[in-house]
Amino acid sequence: MTLHGKRYILSLAIAVTACWSCVCAQDTVRRRNLHNVTVTAKATPKEATATAPVQIMTRVKLERINSLQLSDAVKQMAGVVLKDYGGVGGIKTVSARGLGSQFSTLAIDGIAVGDCQNGQPDLGRFIVSELDNLSFANGQPDDILQPARVLASGNVLNMQTSKPVFDDKNTNLKFGFEAGSFGLMHPSLKYEQRFGEKLHMSLQGTYIQSNGDYPFTIYYTQSKTDSSSRERRSHSAVRMTNIEGNLFYLIDYNQKMTVKLHYYNAFQQLPGPVIYYSETPGSESSADQSGFVQLHYTNHFSPHWNLRIDGKFYAVQNIYDDSAYQGSTGVLHNDYRQKEYYLTSALLFHLNNYVNFSYSTDYFYNSLNSNVESCAEVGRHSWLNAISAKAYLNKVNITATALYSLHSENILGEFAKEYRHFTPYFGISYKPFNSSGLRLRYFIKQNYRLPNFNECYYAYMSRDLRPERALQNNLGITFEQRFPEKTFRNVTLLVDGYYNRVSDKIVAFPRQSLYMWSMMNIGLVSITGVDAKVAAELAFAEKIGLSLDATYTFQRALDLTDENSKTYRNQIPYTPEHSLSASAFFTNPIVDVGCNLVFVGDRYQLAENKPEYLLEGYVDQSVTLAKKIPLRYGALKLQAQVLNIFDVQYEVVSNYPMMGRNYKIKMIYEF
Repeated sequence: MTLHGKRYILSLAIAVTACWSCVCAQDTVRRRNLHNVTVTAKATPKEATATAPVQIMTRVKLERINSLQLSDAVKQMAGVVLKDYGGVGGIKTVSARGLGSQFSTLAIDGIAVGDCQNGQPDLGRFIVSELDNLSFANGQPDDILQPARVLASGNVLNMQTSKPVFDDKNTNLKFGFEAGSFGLMHPSLKYEQRFGEKLHMSLQGTYIQSNGDYPFTIYYTQSKTDSSSRERRSHSAVRMTNIEGNLFYLIDYNQKMTVKLHYYNAFQQLPGPVIYYSETPGSESSADQSGFVQLHYTNHFSPHWNLRIDGKFYAVQNIYDDSAYQGSTGVLHNDYRQKEYYLTSALLFHLNNYVNFSYSTDYFYNSLNSNVESCAEVGRHSWLNAISAKAYLNKVNITATALYSLHSENILGEFAKEYRHFTPYFGISYKPFNSSGLRLRYFIKQNYRLPNFNECYYAYMSRDLRPERALQNNLGITFEQRFPEKTFRNVTLLVDGYYNRVSDKIVAFPRQSLYMWSMMNIGLVSITGVDAKVAAELAFAEKIGLSLDATYTFQRALDLTDENSKTYRNQIPYTPEHSLSASAFFTNPIVDVGCNLVFVGDRYQLAENKPEYLLEGYVDQSVTLAKKIPLRYGALKLQAQVLNIFDVQYEVVSNYPMMGRNYKIKMIYEF
């Protein structure tokens, strides 16, 4: 380990020791025993009261839309752009508000899931059916008791684990089976056990397989008005296994600890692109194994102090094969292995009912080893420190964060480069009327993202790249009103306008061939947009209700790099100006009915906005029928779904057609 790494670990150890000393300190205030109170409600972020925009998908909503993979749920959020290479096994990444995908951090229970090689893990590998909620925050989460790594992110996508709920029994079992078009099979099993009042555990496993051989149409002219033929996707099979265990330990009423173990194994055939007269035969495949163990500990050890400590070890192996490789070996076999060691602690000081302060410090070390000579062994030490404050002043809420980051890289154990950055955040919300749910909010944040290892070390050379820098601005209005005794139970309206500016954008240019690329900091992108969301719930009788929600995004993300360039003031690739999602779910004693719609407007596949580079917009609609049947022992849930009802052929990524009309049926038995 380098000298820098040793210093980081020593500093973090001192900080954690200091926090722990506060925990162990004797409280000289006279104590009085109170009656025990058990809280069963789950706290979730608040969309309408947060100083920065946050979107929440509850477990109920996730079940209603029958999201299989994380990407299925994310594409219905405002301001989010999903890249999808098609099918269950197609690679899926997400970006938001014109910022690159690496500005968005994926977290599980508030602890980041990193990918030092590519910057963001494939969202298709995460299953959301057993989550308590899924949240997406722009800027940073509203809660300041967070790891510094989360506070450093431009956007945070958090998957919150569902905790077991036991009524008058100690064991819960849930068996699910889902089948669908093109060979989709998805069995799942969940087991929950209570060991007394303080110790609970859950264990769940899922398996997914699909042939991915769905039909599509090849058009022989770009106008798509002349001859065409119907073909089937090939080399698109996938097999995925997820196993997860959770331990929930309530030490006492002030302390709790959770431990999560996660294992993932997958084999995916990577289909080739479809270009005019033929589908390129697939020759690529990917085999992945990953696993992590993470620990989360909290201690509310006095009325004024909260402590949080998290630790994580994460390991990934990715094997990429290409049987059609044109090199001297005839076969390309790349073996990449990542590891991450992560330790974080955060301390919250509750001054009074109006003001809170927090300090968080993170250390993590990422390494990448491979059989590729240019990145045989690279590593990065990261040390982040954040000081935050939150104030509730009558009608005004204020949040502020100052974050300092230090990163040090090494190649083959030798020091290579260092990055130092200071990034502030300020957010404010104002409630003008006590009797109304109307609020105004604004936040500004400076942000940056480090180049990943693929960008820094490639083709037998290293590059001196600067991090991409982003300035985020958001001005919004929110309204939330509840009417418990009326048919119209509640309504929520969120409208946020934003302006983001990305400088030192990393851009790739081909050199001698398409296999040799140069990476340079020359890009400048200006993003202006509006995100809007409206949601309402109606209750017509005790068991009859209607839930409605819709999101809309307008976004102009313009390339301002070079006034003399052909791409100047052009919309950046794969960013639609207009996108919309809407859903309606009607509950009743007979059968619940849900409808869902996703619209994505025209986009360009390349930086130059020429007609020949245009990807046409599309509308994807689905219908769901669901029924819950109480049984003597437990309950049976049945669900049937038709996706892409009108068999629309569209592409999210150019030359990678998506599935047309397809069907899914699902059965869940809980007892």
